[in-house]
Amino acid sequence: MKKSTQDRSARTMPRLLQGFAIASGALLLASAAVATVSGASASPTTITVSQNKTWGPTLTLKNGHTVYRLTKDSKNMSVCTGKCATVWVPVVLATGQKSPVGNGVSHLGSFTRANGTHQVTYEGIPLYTFVGDKKADVITGNIKDTWGQWWSINPSSPLTAPKKKGTSTTTTTSPGGGIAY
Repeated sequence: MKKSTQDRSARTMPRLLQGFAIASGALLLASAAVATVSGASASPTTITVSQNKTWGPTLTLKNGHTVYRLTKDSKNMSVCTGKCATVWVPVVLATGQKSPVGNGVSHLGSFTRANGTHQVTYEGIPLYTFVGDKKADVITGNIKDTWGQWWSINPSSPLTAPKKKGTSTTTTTSPGGGIAY
C-alpha cells in the first residue's frame, strides 16, 4: 500500500509541476500584455511618418502600426474611455518616459488621462491604435462606429479626413450649364 501511494505521488508530481508551469507562463504573458497596454514598455513611445500605399503619408508607431484620431476629441482631451479604449487603444508614454519621441515628426505632446497614464498627442490631437489593424502598414480604422468618426492622420493636414491616393473628384459640365460629379 505504501508503495502504490508513492507511485501515485511520483506520477502526480510532474503533472502538478506542468500545470504550475503553464499557469505561471499564462500569468507572465498576461502581465506583459497589461504592461504593453498601460505603456509600461522598455522602449520609448516613438511616432514616425510612414508612406502608406493607399492613404499616403500617415502617422505610425515606430513598429509601423497606424495611429488614429477621434474627431469628437478636444485638444489634449480624450472622450474615448471604457470599452472604447479597448478597441481604440490610447497611445501612451512608456513608464518613466517624459515626452514622446518623434522620428521625423515634431509637435508631439501628451496629457494625463483619468487613469493616470499619459496619452500621446500630435498638435494636441489624442492618438490611438485600432485593434482591427493586425499588422504594420495596415489602415482599417478610417471608419465611423459607435464612438464616432476615426481617421488616420496625414501629418501635413491632421484635422482633415484622409483621402485615398489616386482618387480625385472630377467635374464636368452637363447640358444646361450645371456641374455633374
